[in-house]
Amino acid sequence: MKRFGISIITAFALSLVTASTIAHAGTINLCTGGEGGPYHTAGKMIAKQMVGSGTDVVVKTSSGTWDNIQRSTGDEPDCNAFVGQPDGHAVFARENKAEASNLRKVATLHREYLHVLCNAASGVDALDELESDPAGNGYSVAVGEVGSGSWLIWQNFIVEDEDYAAVPTHNDGDIFALTGVASGTYTCMLVPAGLGNSVVTSADNDFSGELVLASAVDKDFNDAVDPKGDPLYEFEDIPGDTYETSLQRGWGGSVETVSWLAGVYVNSSQIDRKDLANFMKGANRAKAQIRAEYGS
Repeated sequence: MKRFGISIITAFALSLVTASTIAHAGTINLCTGGEGGPYHTAGKMIAKQMVGSGTDVVVKTSSGTWDNIQRSTGDEPDCNAFVGQPDGHAVFARENKAEASNLRKVATLHREYLHVLCNAASGVDALDELESDPAGNGYSVAVGEVGSGSWLIWQNFIVEDEDYAAVPTHNDGDIFALTGVASGTYTCMLVPAGLGNSVVTSADNDFSGELVLASAVDKDFNDAVDPKGDPLYEFEDIPGDTYETSLQRGWGGSVETVSWLAGVYVNSSQIDRKDLANFMKGANRAKAQIRAEYGS
């Protein structure tokens, strides 16, 4: 009898633990990105599709993919779904395999590209020139702050080709990196984003002739895989008429680079099954509108 009583108490305690790990039924907290940015806007489009479904979506701003993952995992997650780059899931899974197994992609959204902006006077027009540096020019690359989208990509590049680990990196991004590359302080910078994004448009308009869009087609990059073993990247052209001032040089102006589709992810251990079903429907209904806005 005593043993039976303990088993009932144990089962009850476990049920409380399980209940505490699942978000409040009827609500999904969706981490996105900066106010007004593509991920935040995509989140609002998804939330609109969820109206009347019985599941409310609370759209939260963030500093990007890595912040979203941190806030969607751990003991007391602040979000139970997020919009992000596939790079983030891959980096997280290498160090947190068990927790990463709860992260599930439920929709693919708009296409993004790695924009590699290099100092025009450096003569560098391909990312793989940085790791070889045959003339000993002291090449370097600005990869943004730790946890940024460009930093995540660089971590995956190092895993695929350890020679990239020897390239000096700097944690500047946006206007600080643009200024650094234009002045020759850094050789190149990385900007992962959709076509026509504000940072690269600024590079084209405000640093005319000082920067050039370089290719990123190292054969090691297409070996990268996500936690399921599916290809993480593919190679796509940035069309020649995307940035019209000075970034795209040469015949036709198109530049081949690494590309991927942004995704919508959930922490499956944190969402009621009915809410999850509603959310998957809403995210995929919003997909066409998001792609129409940001590209497919």
